[in-house]
Amino acid sequence: MGTTRPWRLPRWSEVRELRRGRCGRLVVAWPPPEAVRNGAAAAGPRAVLPEADAGPDAGRAAGPEAGLDAGAGHPPERLAVVRYVPARLLIHRPREAAFRADVGRLAGLRTPEAALPYRFVEAPRFRAAYERSAAAVGGALVADAVEGVSLTRLLERYGALSGPAATVVFGCVLRALAAAHTRGTAHGDLRAGKVLVGADGAVTVTGFGLAALTTGAPELRAPELWSGTGAPTCRADVYAAGCLLHLCLTGQPPFPVPELFSLMARHTTAPVPLAQTPGPLREPLAAGLTKDAELRPRAVDLLAETERAAAPGWADRGRSELRALAAPMVEPLTRTHPGTPPAPRPSSRVVRPAPPASRATPLLPPSHRRTIGAKEPS
Repeated sequence: MGTTRPWRLPRWSEVRELRRGRCGRLVVAWPPPEAVRNGAAAAGPRAVLPEADAGPDAGRAAGPEAGLDAGAGHPPERLAVVRYVPARLLIHRPREAAFRADVGRLAGLRTPEAALPYRFVEAPRFRAAYERSAAAVGGALVADAVEGVSLTRLLERYGALSGPAATVVFGCVLRALAAAHTRGTAHGDLRAGKVLVGADGAVTVTGFGLAALTTGAPELRAPELWSGTGAPTCRADVYAAGCLLHLCLTGQPPFPVPELFSLMARHTTAPVPLAQTPGPLREPLAAGLTKDAELRPRAVDLLAETERAAAPGWADRGRSELRALAAPMVEPLTRTHPGTPPAPRPSSRVVRPAPPASRATPLLPPSHRRTIGAKEPS
């Protein structure tokens, strides 16, 4: 029996695969050429899979009630990151409904510090496909592509960041979280691999919209998530951000123990480690890692506290340091759509300049004209 190729967005052109994980395969891709040529609906989303193209493999673009078809005001030719969500994560109908609700609430939200999903396209008959193959795809979650190197790779190469650089990362993460939290949506899986640093020092958080499909990284898991349902919350995001701040400042999470049971005990009962934290950042770090979720500040409040505590000039210094560290590591994304006609080649014909026009000789009066062959008067 032949192998069935997993569903893909029709006519999208993949540039490269970024990674594979529990929440699916992540690729950089361009939308169909016709979306670029036609402008894909004047109001159009940033990436377009036109409903008019619907065939048996086209998939269903979900609207606010059952997914997402949003992102008005952005050009359709934008390079995108497409996450092919496994069907096994969407088979459970309450989980699927929660996932679609989260993505729908993020519709139209834009902030420079976050790469937010703006469209989810359901794979056709994915439940039946899952019965035939556990590798079946449930749909495609589309977000803007962002150039940058992950915070994980940055720390692996250079080690801990300075106080100013760590403050910039922490502040950008909190801004991204605060924007999503205004829509009542948690990130749910914040970790260093989901934070990108661009060649210009800009920090962007990725991975939004997956809170219903993941339990998050144990080394950044809030105390309240170790018991009960473990459902992600906005206050748990703040705790994870505090763990990221500690990671930036020291090169390791606040409780670097490998055993899961010991990790749970440390997160739920151990005091916050502040010994290696610069003075101005101790209070923001302690606030972010507060054990009681009810006493833990909101992202927007912790952001304000961090900005008050930061030393003067830290933002500029931190951004400059991040730029210097990240620039050599960032791999530029392609900016040319594969459907774009090649630029015309210059003509090989050599065009010579026209010779300069000769100056006209002024006419002499008849008495001064000389006749060729005539002798000069003696």
